[in-house]
Amino acid sequence: MKLKIGVVGLGIGQVHLRYYQKMPEVELAGVVDTNPDILNQVSRDFSVRPFSSVEQFIREAKPDGVSLCTPPASHLPLSRILAKAGIHILCEKPMAPTAADCEKMIEICQRNKVFLMLGFKKRFSPTYQFLKENFAGEFGPAKWLLAKFALGRVTKKWFWEEKDGGGPIMENTVHMVDLLHFLVGKVELVFAVGGNLFMPEFAPQIDTAIFTLRFTSGAIAGVGAGYASEWGFAREELSFATEKVAGQVSDAFDRPEKLEYIFRSKPAEVYQKRFENSDGFEGEIRHFIECVKNGTEPVVNGEHGLAALKLCQAVKKSIRQGKPVLLNKD
Repeated sequence: MKLKIGVVGLGIGQVHLRYYQKMPEVELAGVVDTNPDILNQVSRDFSVRPFSSVEQFIREAKPDGVSLCTPPASHLPLSRILAKAGIHILCEKPMAPTAADCEKMIEICQRNKVFLMLGFKKRFSPTYQFLKENFAGEFGPAKWLLAKFALGRVTKKWFWEEKDGGGPIMENTVHMVDLLHFLVGKVELVFAVGGNLFMPEFAPQIDTAIFTLRFTSGAIAGVGAGYASEWGFAREELSFATEKVAGQVSDAFDRPEKLEYIFRSKPAEVYQKRFENSDGFEGEIRHFIECVKNGTEPVVNGEHGLAALKLCQAVKKSIRQGKPVLLNKD
C-alpha cells in the first residue's frame, strides 16, 4: 500500500512535490495553500487534489505524512493540528520564530506519538556526508573551518519579519549553522558583527553577518552569511583543516559538488571529488518516507531544529549587543 503524503505551503513545497512525485511508494494525497491562484496552478501541474485548509485536507485525504512548508510563524499552530491527527511532519527550516515555539512543537509531537523531522537538507548532501564520515575516520576531527554562505535577494515580507522568518540570519543561515553542528558538534561561544547593510527597506532587521564560533571540542569556525551576493553569483564554500588534512568544498550556492583536499604528509598531491545530488534534497525526502514507512525516528529532529535556532538567535544577539554570547549560559 502506498503512503499518502501531502504538502502544506507551495513555495519551497513545490520542490518537495517534485521529489515525492518520483517515488513509486508515495501517493500525493493533496496540497494546501492560502493563495488560490498558486494552489490551483500547482494542483494542475502535479495532478494532485487542492485543499484550501489543513483541516479539510486531513478530514478528506487522511494523509500519513506532510511536508510543512509554510512561513515559520505558522509552524506551531499547524503542527498542533497535524500532530493531533496522528500525521508525521517534515518541517521546513527555521523550525519556528522562537525557542519557546520550538519546544512546544517538540512536546506536542511527542505527546501525540508522531515524529517531527526538520528540513536540514545539507545533512543529506553526499558531499557533507563524506566529510562527516572522514572527520570521524581517516581525516580526524575538524579543528578549523571557514564558511561562505551569502545568498541572493529575497523580498518576501514574512522572510524579514522578526516574528516570522527573522531575516536571512534566521531563515537561511540556519542551514550552515546546522551543518556545522552536524560536522563538528555543539557550540559554546558566538561572536558576531553585522547589521542592516544592504536592505534599508527592511531595517532594523539584520541582513548580513560575519561571525566566529568556538565549539565544545575546542574547534573554531568563521562564517560569512546573509544577503551579501546575488543569485546568479552566489557561492557556497567551506574550507576545513584537521591535524592530518586541509581542504575545501565549493560550487554554486546550495550545490556543493566539488571537494578538494590534501594530506599534510604529502601536500603536493591534491585529491578531487565531485558529488551528484549535492544539495541533499533527494536524500532528505527519501529519509522522511523511510521513517514514515518503517515507523522509525528521523536522524534530524526537533531538538536539532531548536539548537540551530538558538545559535542563530545568539548571532543576532551578539551583533546587537556588541559582545560575545555564551550558549546555554545567558
